[in-house]
Amino acid sequence: MNSTDRPLKLRKVRQEDCKLLWKWANDPVVRSSSFTSNSIAWEEHLRWFNDKLNSSNCYHFIAFNNQDVPIGQIRFDIDEQLQSIVSISLASNQRNQGYGKLILQMAISELFQRISVTNIQALIKPDNFASIKLFENVGFKNVGFTPIISVVPNILALKYIYDIYERS
Repeated sequence: MNSTDRPLKLRKVRQEDCKLLWKWANDPVVRSSSFTSNSIAWEEHLRWFNDKLNSSNCYHFIAFNNQDVPIGQIRFDIDEQLQSIVSISLASNQRNQGYGKLILQMAISELFQRISVTNIQALIKPDNFASIKLFENVGFKNVGFTPIISVVPNILALKYIYDIYERS
């Protein structure tokens, strides 16, 4: 049975998800795919998590399989121009099963039901081929390189955009 045969569900992140998200964020593969590869201290994660949880500009979801096991997370941060930046990661034992595409598609649909964004952007390390493939398979377009000054100076990311107006 492949992932498309398995129903998934999303729910908004809650306070009790904090520790699980911290564990996922510190997974070695997740850290190596991030623009900041150092492990995240609990206190730092707790501050970040509470800021995101209380932000009206953050839509953060956890995906569950049909046995109610959490398998991944996806977050959309919305700016003043109603542009969204997406971040997604899967539990280490759930990768390479097609869940990323399903979660991304479901979460985009969920986001559109909650807010009218102008586009969704994914900022990806150039050597993160799994993410590049994921976003391209869902319809994101590569628009070139962009600096990640707010995160790490002198680092460039590949910028992928899912343009809402091209879909309507």
